[in-house]
Amino acid sequence: MRNVLIATLIAAAATILAPLSAEAKRYYGDTSLSSRSVTKHARSGGSASTSRSCLTSSARAILNKIEAKFGEVQIISTCRPGARIATSGRPSKHASGEAIDFRVPGKKKQVVQWLRNNHGGGGTMTYSDMDHIHVDVGYHFVALNRHSGK
Repeated sequence: MRNVLIATLIAAAATILAPLSAEAKRYYGDTSLSSRSVTKHARSGGSASTSRSCLTSSARAILNKIEAKFGEVQIISTCRPGARIATSGRPSKHASGEAIDFRVPGKKKQVVQWLRNNHGGGGTMTYSDMDHIHVDVGYHFVALNRHSGK
């Protein structure tokens, strides 16, 4: 009986931790996370979020448009109070709830192309060393396969 309980607990832990370890890629977009992953930062008591409620209405609106067109996305990161852009030291759009990092498995190219053609009220960015899409509100820019600067 004890072995069955232990095996059940191990299986449950593996189920919970597997998605977390899948997220354990380095995030290079701002200095608030340094070399830690978004998920690890959030688990360790950091302030990274995947919540939609912290987003500004403009950021939620673009996220809603993306999901209306492509289906539900996997949010990697939304709000990170105090986040700064590593290359400039300026505040990140994540610090003010104006940016979303997300994945759309199997549809990344289509989503990026759609954003290039339809998202004039903010930025679209991808990194050559990461597999998610960054979208934000503000001035319009497109930066594809940009090196992370790290």
